Amino acid sequence: MPNNEFGDFQTPIELARALVSALPRRRWARVLEPTCGVGNFLSVIGEQHPGAERVGIEVQPEYAAAASTFGRVVTASIFDFDLARDIAWTSEPGPMLVVGNPPWVTNSQLSVLGSSNRPARANTDNVRGIDAITGSSNFDIAEYIWVKLLTEFSDRPVTIAMICKTQVARNILLYCARRQLPVTGSSLRMIDAKKWFAAGVDACWFSVELGPGKTDYTAQAFPSIDASQPDSRIGVVDGQLVANVAAYERSKHFDGPSPLIWRQGIKHDASAVMELTENNGPRTKLGTGVDIEADYLYPLFKCTDVYRDKLSMVSRWMIVPQSHTGDDTAQLADSAPKLWKYLTDNAIALDGRKSSIYRNRARFCIFGVGPYTFAPYKIAISGFHKVPQFRMVGPYHGKPAVFDDTTYLLPFEDATACAVAYALLTGQESTDLIAALAFWDSKRPVTKKLLQRIDLSAIARASDRRTLRERALAANSSIDAVDQAIDRFTSRS
Repeated sequence: MPNNEFGDFQTPIELARALVSALPRRRWARVLEPTCGVGNFLSVIGEQHPGAERVGIEVQPEYAAAASTFGRVVTASIFDFDLARDIAWTSEPGPMLVVGNPPWVTNSQLSVLGSSNRPARANTDNVRGIDAITGSSNFDIAEYIWVKLLTEFSDRPVTIAMICKTQVARNILLYCARRQLPVTGSSLRMIDAKKWFAAGVDACWFSVELGPGKTDYTAQAFPSIDASQPDSRIGVVDGQLVANVAAYERSKHFDGPSPLIWRQGIKHDASAVMELTENNGPRTKLGTGVDIEADYLYPLFKCTDVYRDKLSMVSRWMIVPQSHTGDDTAQLADSAPKLWKYLTDNAIALDGRKSSIYRNRARFCIFGVGPYTFAPYKIAISGFHKVPQFRMVGPYHGKPAVFDDTTYLLPFEDATACAVAYALLTGQESTDLIAALAFWDSKRPVTKKLLQRIDLSAIARASDRRTLRERALAANSSIDAVDQAIDRFTSRS
């Protein structure tokens, strides 16, 4: 079992052999393994590169003793160690490799465990990808170690190759680009973390080359450790992190500020109270009928409903007690006494919501609510699913649909404008741009930030007008209204 205090996932020797074999074919003179654990990487380096001087750093004495069989091991915390200065190498300078598997744990997890083996924070450039030293309350320890290595070895040629989460690898690429570090090449090979570590995360073997030459802040992405060819290239283009560099080059002229503002669905953190099922009227999940004022009940669709297009009938309701998050809910006692009684009857659940966003707010408040919530027409998309599916949603019996906070939406007062936006979003131009930007291994691959980068006006100007009109007409029958809506999009700057 891993030691949680140290984010301890020892690398199986078979995996270490496969990973070292995937490295560039070089005769390494010096090899460093920070956080070396029991030394499996040092052992494999000894097998495959017996002439290399091998040094490890390990904070746990029992591990350090085991690893010392395969090289010289310093018992110390990497957080207190100057990696470029404090190692007394005995060999002549030559090609250097830093290799390993840094801790799979965050700073907050270490804090909860009461661990002192964590880095201090310092406020520097406030650059994302270096949360470890920007004062962020939580960050990935592996990300901190990557930044430390890149910073302390930036003045010399070195290859750094380590196991890490794919999100960490992306953050590091962006950090290197923003700091203009001398990166000349990178690669990323996917690892089956479930197989090797019984961990439900997306992990990779990430390799970065530092040294003189032309800088390159993109990385070849291989689908597996032993794949001979990459299936894509990720990296930073024009200051932005993209998932597929080639696809982005084809669609980057559609990457710009969206002329419309994407919104997130309603957040309430109390589904047992605020979400009701439809069964001859609204009912709790336990089947109890709920009698409240109809003005505060709205058809609810979850992100899975949106993704699977289960939007033809209402099976759930959401209680929406506010028109704006800042509304005073106490007035409901007079304006909606049935609703107020229902909320107070369930006060234990509502008052016990743990998120800090509810502090110093109106009692029973919700978030993600505003005039856009009550717009009759919307385009919705799930943030969680791996295939983008935009849906056009209209009112149900005169009431606008609402969505949970894992769904994003564009609101419209006019059905025709909604239909044209839907046609733009479902066209090839938008599809290609999303494919270039979205990292599908992320927990929430579709985000508001990504959606705000889809410039619908640029797409409208580049689209074949006849094709766009036909797609919009499939959802709206008025040709004149569709043409006017298309004109409005193409004229937006």
